[in-house]
Amino acid sequence: MVETKKPKKRYSYIESPNHPKQTCIGINEGKWSGVIYKYGKVTPIEKDGGLTMQFEFDILENNGLPRDVFGNEFFTYIGDILVEVIDEQNNREDNSLASNLERGLL
Repeated sequence: MVETKKPKKRYSYIESPNHPKQTCIGINEGKWSGVIYKYGKVTPIEKDGGLTMQFEFDILENNGLPRDVFGNEFFTYIGDILVEVIDEQNNREDNSLASNLERGLL
């Protein structure tokens, strides 16, 4: 019998006593492994016939990484994670995405 392992997600949901009303994101792999951040205001924007996301974020734990590694590449990376989170929550039956966006908990 061959065992198949579930692929490791590149991020995890983190809950912190310091931020009890906010679910944070922990990056599990790559050069930003160990970084923990949270999204602030997320706004969908229609542009050129497509939909993009404008969002704010705060880095809560930089895992000792220097500031210069958190440039445009990092912003794109966490933007991609945001799309995955939204897609994942859109597929849930309890429709918590709209509620979480409205309350700023995403």
